[in-house]
Amino acid sequence: MYKIADWNKISHNFTAVVLNKDWKLTLRLYSNILAAIFMSQVFTVLTVQAQDPEFSQFYANPLYLNPALTGTGECSRIIFNYRNQWPSVPGNFVTYNAAADFSLESISSGLGILINSDNAGDGTYITNRASLIYSYHLTVGREVQLNAGAEATFHYQKFNFDNLIFQDMIDPATGDITGQTGEMPPDNTTVMVSDFSFGLLLGVKEIFFIGISADHLSEPSLNYYNQTDKNKLYRKYTVHTGVKISTGKGYGNNNTDFVFLPQLLFQMQGNMHQMNIGINVERYPIVVGAWFRHNFENTDGAIFMIGLKQKRFRFGYSYDLSMSKLKGTSGGAHEVSLTMLINCNKKRNRPGAIKCPEF
Repeated sequence: MYKIADWNKISHNFTAVVLNKDWKLTLRLYSNILAAIFMSQVFTVLTVQAQDPEFSQFYANPLYLNPALTGTGECSRIIFNYRNQWPSVPGNFVTYNAAADFSLESISSGLGILINSDNAGDGTYITNRASLIYSYHLTVGREVQLNAGAEATFHYQKFNFDNLIFQDMIDPATGDITGQTGEMPPDNTTVMVSDFSFGLLLGVKEIFFIGISADHLSEPSLNYYNQTDKNKLYRKYTVHTGVKISTGKGYGNNNTDFVFLPQLLFQMQGNMHQMNIGINVERYPIVVGAWFRHNFENTDGAIFMIGLKQKRFRFGYSYDLSMSKLKGTSGGAHEVSLTMLINCNKKRNRPGAIKCPEF
């Protein structure tokens, strides 16, 4: 449900989502202003085309980024991600992600599962997704691999109408929340649809990579009201690319090497456009990174990351510093990633072992 631009997220989603029953004190102070804004926006959250949650540590969540990244490592992976966006704002956005993938070497393929849960407004708007992903790994040349991935998803959304506060529920004299609203509740409080995604990934000499993906190919309908026009989940397009530069030989396989990974991510969904550009610097076992995220509609934020890489696990923490109109009030965003590596075999030289796009 997140919009790629913070301020558009505020105007289209935040007004109806975060005004929950725990914000009584603030409503007393600003009830007249909020009521006017709310009445102009309240039903927008039900009709605006939904968009996806996003992660700042996108390469620590590879299956969510691009299905073609499934089974590309030398190890099987179990991945957990957590994101808390705008923690200083009541009714903030909290997203959980879990994934696992492994290689099917005998058929040059990878298989993965992905589970994602997004909670907006303290349970007002909940989105759950479960996906099964398959990727095929093709050796194009001696040092060139091309992967293709396909994803099938079960998409479930729930809208808790009773959590919302409308103008006719607010006492204009005291700001207290009283009585029931006269607004019409939705015909459906849950939506269940199927969804599909596809991606490609090209890796060259374990140094350069570029990937493209298209999510929500069928643009499924997410209507809560039976009589409204189709409220679709817009197709999302992603392009990501980067290089791996080492101060030593062997593509940075020596633990004493410094490794620089400048990368770029571009995403488009509906009328929203976003670009992330930045660099990770590694010297085993420490990884640090700095990124700038720019929405074409408004400047968004800066991202700072620190991580730890070990033989059997990777851990990362990042903080988003808001630079949009929310700066100073949102609390930014905190994100944590944990990857556990199992069934590793560095000696195998199988197709699809594209090492570049990783945390």
